[in-house]
Amino acid sequence: MIVKHIPARPAGRNSTVERAAHARNIVDYLRLPEKDSAEKAYQVAYMLAEKLGNTGGERLFHIGGRGFISTDIEGQRAEMIAVAQSAKRSPNPIDHWLLSWREGELPTPEQVDATVALFLEHLGVADQPCIYACHGDTDNRHVHMAINRYDPVARRMIEINDGFTHEAAHQAVALIVDRFGWAAEADARYEVAGGRPVLTASAQARIAAGRESIRANAAAFENRTGYRSAQRIAQEDAVPLIKAAASWRELHNSLATIGIAYDVTGTNGVTLTIGGERVKASTVDRAITRTRLEKKLGVFEPRDASAAVSTRSPVGDRLPEAFRAEEYRAECERWRRWQEGRRAGRAAAVEPMTAVAKARAAARQLAKPPDRPPPDLESWYYARREGVFAERWRRRHRVVAFPALTGVTRAGVDLPERIDGYRAFSCSDGTRYARGPNEPTAFVDRGDRIEVVAKEDAALLAALRLATIRFDGKVSVRGDADFRERIFVVAEAHGLGAILADADFVARRETARTVVRALDAPPAKRVSTVGVMNTSEKVAAPDEPAGHPDRAASNISAEASGAVKDGKQDIARKEDSYEPGDEPQTADTEQVAVTSVPDARPNSPRQMPLTKRGILDQAATVDLVGKKTTTKGPENLDWPPSRDRRTGQGR
Repeated sequence: MIVKHIPARPAGRNSTVERAAHARNIVDYLRLPEKDSAEKAYQVAYMLAEKLGNTGGERLFHIGGRGFISTDIEGQRAEMIAVAQSAKRSPNPIDHWLLSWREGELPTPEQVDATVALFLEHLGVADQPCIYACHGDTDNRHVHMAINRYDPVARRMIEINDGFTHEAAHQAVALIVDRFGWAAEADARYEVAGGRPVLTASAQARIAAGRESIRANAAAFENRTGYRSAQRIAQEDAVPLIKAAASWRELHNSLATIGIAYDVTGTNGVTLTIGGERVKASTVDRAITRTRLEKKLGVFEPRDASAAVSTRSPVGDRLPEAFRAEEYRAECERWRRWQEGRRAGRAAAVEPMTAVAKARAAARQLAKPPDRPPPDLESWYYARREGVFAERWRRRHRVVAFPALTGVTRAGVDLPERIDGYRAFSCSDGTRYARGPNEPTAFVDRGDRIEVVAKEDAALLAALRLATIRFDGKVSVRGDADFRERIFVVAEAHGLGAILADADFVARRETARTVVRALDAPPAKRVSTVGVMNTSEKVAAPDEPAGHPDRAASNISAEASGAVKDGKQDIARKEDSYEPGDEPQTADTEQVAVTSVPDARPNSPRQMPLTKRGILDQAATVDLVGKKTTTKGPENLDWPPSRDRRTGQGR
């Protein structure tokens, strides 16, 4: 939010008439911003001069009044004029203030009323007559406040904050921004701590260094273009060189190398010329005024003709979070040149032209005009579907860095023009990757890192594959826990987990490999028997290793045979008398449930099919540990063993 104290139009000789005229004109402008008038022309010209935008096409959104007896706008207008005429000792008792929101911040009428009330209360004029109106267009809002500071009861003008009016106004803005959660300016003078406005760290640093705060017009220029204003360039680039100079010659030469000129204007004024724009030295730093420097360097010496001022490149003046601002600047420059050419053609049309000049003018008329660029950088982001960068630009002094993939850059590597459907587009920030020229940016290759903007898995995978090419095969991940987890999952799912070099990722991969090796280990041989068999140990024959499948089956059969003899149910005899083909070939022969015999790995049962003839009510249970067998069910149970005991051959 920006606050501005707008000066009144110059008054005439008759102050009484001018007081009433100013009150009437300002109130009429607030009520009817669409109506053409001298007051409107003055307000529009002032806003343009202060680089606050063109307000010629704005309209009224909300109007209100405070401190009046009348309740309608006509009566409040009459009261405002009458109170202004009573201030005989003041040429202009009405203060005109402006509060401007960022583009996209659209306050409701109730919020406008609360904002005005909070502003007036902090300035100490809450009971004074005030008419306010919210003007703007579709995306921009600002509120004008006409405050009459004359107190007809005390018959005196009310002084705001003992004369430090702007300090009180900046404090009020900090309170308003904190209450409603709107965006503060990057170089805001005050912030709220513990419910009270306090100087920001940047303001304290400026005061300690003797620098002036960035003015509203300079801040508006930076917000609109994404480039440093002339005032900021002078503070950051010129002031250190001026303070370090030991002579006027050294001062001029050092400034000329960076495209800045230090010149005297008028009797004692000094301006710094930066790229065709002039800035007063007193608005930059009090230490670089002519009076201060003459005490250090002697009588002023103008710049020598040999010290030519170099042309300044705007590349280094782009603000850090102004992504693709050079493209917006180029569009604005094309539009400016086209308008200048059109105006020149119109001016030449009234004068005699040669045939060549006429042909050129006709060609300009036939040429397709360029698209008119949006009014500011944030609007340009939205027009290019870069909503993420629009939000970051609006809150650029509070944002955190994008999550990124980093590593050791390979020298001489050829980067692909396309990767997973994303195309590479060159920009001043490096190389951005998007689906198309007018599609939103998915990730940005900045050389030493790849910043991931989009949140889709496809963008994460493409950024990972680009990182394998850009870096030396090892990639570190920078970001929050959620981003790191998603990167790990995507990398593992597509076989790129080996490139992640962070210690936590390496440990997770090692743990996963250990589990996989345990699961892929060759299993021990397994044995089977009839029914549900509980085996707690396996007996190996002396001449064969433990776990041999044939020996294990013979051991179980021998144990079962001995146990059956002890229980007077000779199952072994039934096995020996079994001959192939004894089983009748009937259509109702079926396969029944089989015993699960555990192997060396837990939870890995192996099932063996058995053939049943007749009805099997319950299966035999063999307990190898207790060396006994119990059998329940019919006596004609057929149990084909795995090996014929007489021949030693498998069946």
